[in-house]
Amino acid sequence: MIIIRAEDVKAHWTPPPHHRELKVLLSPSVHDVTTGLGMGMVILPPGECGNPHTHPDAQETWFVISGKGSLSVGEEKVELTPDSVAVAPMGVEHQIFSSAEEPLKALFIFTPAGPEAQYLPEER
Repeated sequence: MIIIRAEDVKAHWTPPPHHRELKVLLSPSVHDVTTGLGMGMVILPPGECGNPHTHPDAQETWFVISGKGSLSVGEEKVELTPDSVAVAPMGVEHQIFSSAEEPLKALFIFTPAGPEAQYLPEER
């Protein structure tokens, strides 16, 4: 059994102008799990956003825990609210935004795993 507590995971902060906190919670690069899934948490301070990017070999899915924001996926833009799920297909550019007065907190899931490894701290 594997149990990971987000509070025990070292955060990776991306630099401005796309300032956000990322915690890799589950990755085959660290844990004894299959390569089918990588998972983490993103916390965007109010008014911040991630950088526009793609994952050529993985789909990215978000589950919003708290806060509000939006997600651009290709030419579409959707509102994000707690308990919502959004998906960016493999190879499609996407960007997440926080729009509330509180941080936007969401789980991100990569299928298959791989892209989450770039946010692992160097010291594990």
